[in-house]
Amino acid sequence: MSNRALLRLIIATSFLAVVFLSSLSIFVLSPAYKRLIIRNTELEAVKIARHLQAMVVAEGNGSLVESGPAFVEMVLEAVRDFGLMKIKLFAPDGETLFSTAPRDIGVINRHDYFHRQVARGEVFTKVIRKDEKSLEEQVVTVDVVETYVPIMAAGKFLGAFEIYLEITEEIRELEGLLFRTNGLMLLAAGGLFVALLVISRRALLNLAAHERAQRRIVEQSEELRIRNHELSVINDISRVLSESTELRDLLPQVLETVVDRLAVLRLAWKGGIMLVNGERMELVAHLGHPESFLALHQNLTIRDCLCGLAVRTGEVICSADSHDDAHHTIVYPGMEPHGHIIVPLHSGSRVVGVLYLYLPVDTEVGEDNLELLKSIGNQIGLAVDNVRLYEETKRLALHDPLTGLANRRYMEMNLKKAINLAERYRQPLTVALLDIDYFKAYNDTYGHTAGDELLVEVAGKLIKGTRNTDQPAARYGGEEFLLTLPSTGLEGGGIVAERIRKAIGDELGITVSIGLAEFQPGISRDALVDAADQALYRAKENGRNRVECAPRLSSSPRSGGPEDGPPINE
Repeated sequence: MSNRALLRLIIATSFLAVVFLSSLSIFVLSPAYKRLIIRNTELEAVKIARHLQAMVVAEGNGSLVESGPAFVEMVLEAVRDFGLMKIKLFAPDGETLFSTAPRDIGVINRHDYFHRQVARGEVFTKVIRKDEKSLEEQVVTVDVVETYVPIMAAGKFLGAFEIYLEITEEIRELEGLLFRTNGLMLLAAGGLFVALLVISRRALLNLAAHERAQRRIVEQSEELRIRNHELSVINDISRVLSESTELRDLLPQVLETVVDRLAVLRLAWKGGIMLVNGERMELVAHLGHPESFLALHQNLTIRDCLCGLAVRTGEVICSADSHDDAHHTIVYPGMEPHGHIIVPLHSGSRVVGVLYLYLPVDTEVGEDNLELLKSIGNQIGLAVDNVRLYEETKRLALHDPLTGLANRRYMEMNLKKAINLAERYRQPLTVALLDIDYFKAYNDTYGHTAGDELLVEVAGKLIKGTRNTDQPAARYGGEEFLLTLPSTGLEGGGIVAERIRKAIGDELGITVSIGLAEFQPGISRDALVDAADQALYRAKENGRNRVECAPRLSSSPRSGGPEDGPPINE
């Protein structure tokens, strides 16, 4: 039973107790007191009758004698002493033999109570209230107890006394006492009930406040649980985002984490992440899609389907049913009805991509979950922007800003890696050092801007002239470029160098000189580059516009690190 129900029960019980006590006083105690007065009055009448009986019963024969002066005197004395209204003496047949009211003498009592009860030795009493008729049909002006006391001798009914005792004063005092008692009782009970009502009302108010506090605690506990879940999801996504700086490795893990942790949305194991590049959207991570879906999502723009709408508006898009949504414009074979939630990936005020998830049809997404998804979208969007910024910073740090080729530092890293692989797997490795002939004169003739443009064009020819498996071409300094050719011997390197020299001459109208050197186990990186530089120097001396190869290098202990060794002639 609840506290509120128990309190109501106490109030109801208290009210019933007040009613019960009042009813007890009125319907039980008051009649009981009156019966007690009547009983006492009856006993008094019996005592008087027994006292008078000796004057009217003859000794020996057990019969009534005539009431003489002594009897009358005794009766009158009893009337005075006991405040009697009237005394009657009846013969066995009910005839009135004596009465303090002379008009009653000779009247015969024929009532059943006299002949069936009194005549059998039973005392018979009746209360006659004021202005009511007595047992003998006489109207009384006061409250009277009318008692018939049989006169018996040896079991024989000789007659009876009828004694009238006035109880008006006793009844009045009793009723007054009962009235005051009932009044005090009702007043006390009423006051107690009112006090109980006041206390109960305060208790109810306190109980209501307690229940509100309890509900608030439950609500706050639920809110805390939701917040903890949201923080847990965001923490998991943050952990995944911190594990990699490569978007194509990072985003599939993020997608799986989101789908796995947002179980409250009953997400299907399906979804994807698209990144925005100008007007185009590229699907970079996906789950559970058939090939037909992937084929339709290769060349999307921000004008297409629900994902494009999320990019354009920057708002979370909820779609209850893909079959009934006019914005869901891409349909593929075997597509089942589903709901969508499309979350824009924000980085500041820009939308850098979208996260799209699959929901059961007609799923309602609550405001709390929408806010969580917005936070996730902002978190992923910021991470995407940071990774892109890192990649761009890395690119600028490792590439020549003019030509886009690897810079000197990146070249040294790649060459070191290529030497380690060649030595480990016993594979050939050739390095080519290329220099534009008469570049200073070209700059003086056409200007530095034209010279920069020429450098960019030459860089393009180097990229085009090398295989995809080769290490990136590098701008070594000024008008010099270095090519690292893994798995290529000196002869093969010469073929590549000659092809590049000829392409540059035919297409750009300039000449280049190239020096080649092949790696041998045990030689250092600097010795390898120096050998290529010496071959380049010979190409210059031998008339330029040609390829020269360094002689086979002798094995020697490695010396120095990436920064050691004499500078290469430029």
